[in-house]
Amino acid sequence: MLDAAGLEALSAPRPPDRFRALLAEAHRRGRDVVAPTLVCAEIARGRARTASLEAAVGRHDRTKAERPALRLVDTTFDLARQVGAILEAAKVGSERIVDAHVVGVCVASGGGLVVTGDPGDIMDLANGVPATRIRTTAAS
Repeated sequence: MLDAAGLEALSAPRPPDRFRALLAEAHRRGRDVVAPTLVCAEIARGRARTASLEAAVGRHDRTKAERPALRLVDTTFDLARQVGAILEAAKVGSERIVDAHVVGVCVASGGGLVVTGDPGDIMDLANGVPATRIRTTAAS
């Protein structure tokens, strides 16, 4: 699961070695790399950053065996309710809505690894959700 820092690392011309190792491990385990579509809004700012994001999304295709798939998850009504419940449980406002989407998608997937630049924020949100299995790691 990628938050903005993770998706930005994926969009870099040469992702950091540690991040590339995480991608390789996901591929080895047959796991998708997942990001809420809303996270793209944090990255798609300015022509260069948007072009890098578009290239990353385009090159991470399930049909290409050399890379794990990047699966973008749109916000459905069910996910929106989950995100609202996460924000309520953490007693925070809408300023954390993007990170709450990351946690919500992770919960819907049964838990997992979140590649993030701000593990404290993700864990604060996840703490209010019973039975979550979220492990964070720095994006770089």
